[in-house]
Amino acid sequence: MRSAVAGERTVRLVERLRRVRGGDPWFDKRGLDTVRRRPVDDETIERRRRRQRYLGVAFVGLLVAAIWYPVLAGVGVVGCATAAVGVGAVRGRFYCNHLCPRGGLLDGYVRLFSRGKRTPDWFNHPLIRVVVAATAFGLLATGIRAAWRQGGSLGVPFLTMLAVSTLVAVGLGVVYHQRAWCQVCPAGTLSHAVHRIAEALGRDPAPRVEVDADACVDCGRCGTVCRQDINPGQYADREVTDHGDVFSWGGTEGATREADGVVDHGDCLQCSACVEECPTDALSFDAE
Repeated sequence: MRSAVAGERTVRLVERLRRVRGGDPWFDKRGLDTVRRRPVDDETIERRRRRQRYLGVAFVGLLVAAIWYPVLAGVGVVGCATAAVGVGAVRGRFYCNHLCPRGGLLDGYVRLFSRGKRTPDWFNHPLIRVVVAATAFGLLATGIRAAWRQGGSLGVPFLTMLAVSTLVAVGLGVVYHQRAWCQVCPAGTLSHAVHRIAEALGRDPAPRVEVDADACVDCGRCGTVCRQDINPGQYADREVTDHGDVFSWGGTEGATREADGVVDHGDCLQCSACVEECPTDALSFDAE
C-alpha cells in the first residue's frame, strides 16, 4: 500500500515538474534542483533580507559601543528578551526571524560562510535547551552579584554573556546552518514557552504554514531549508513527532500525534523559506 501511494506521489511530482519546465515562468534553467515557487514577491524577500543586514550591523555596533559603555549591553539584552517574550504571546517566534538583531547578523552575514548542515538529533532535545538557559541565567546572576558586591558596572556581566553567546552562535552557524543557535537560544525558548501557554489559554493568533496533503509529494525539500530543523511536509495529515517542543506531551523525547495539515510547531520562525522552496505549491503561509 505504501509503495503504491509513494508511486502515485512520484508520478504527480514528475508531472508537475514537466509542466513547470514546459512553461512556468518560475522555472530556473540551471536545473530541476532549483525549481521553486515564489509565493512572496522578490521585492518583499529583498526588503526582509535588507532589514536583517541592517539589524546585523546594528548588533555589531551595539557590541562595540558596549565595550566602553557596558550598560548598553544590559539594555540590549533585557530589551531583546522582553520583546521576544512579548511578541511570543501573540505571534510565536516572529520576533526571532524578523526583529532580532543577532538573528539579522546570522542571516545577513554568517549565512555566507555557513556549511548549511542540519544539527544533530540530540541538539533538538528539550533538555539541551534547559541546560543552555540555566547556564546562561546562572552565570549572568553570578556576575551581577559579584559586580554589585565589588561596586563594578552591572553592565559588564551582560556584555560578557552577550559576547560569549554570540561567539557560540557564530561558531554553530558556520559548522551547521546559520540559525543553529536559535534552536537553543534562551530568549527563543522563553518565546516558545509563552506561545505554548497562550495556545493553552485559547489565545493563539500566530500565523502558521499550512500543508496541502494532496499536493505534497514528500520530496523533503522544505525540511532542508528550515532553520529550525522542522520538516513541514510531515504535518500533511499524517503522524508527526514534536522533537524539540518544550511542552510536548511526550516529554523530553517528543510526542507522536496525528497532524491536521498545519505546522503548529512552537519553534517555527514564520520566515516562509519552506513555502518558497516547495516545488509543488503544497505549502502556504498567511502572514496576516
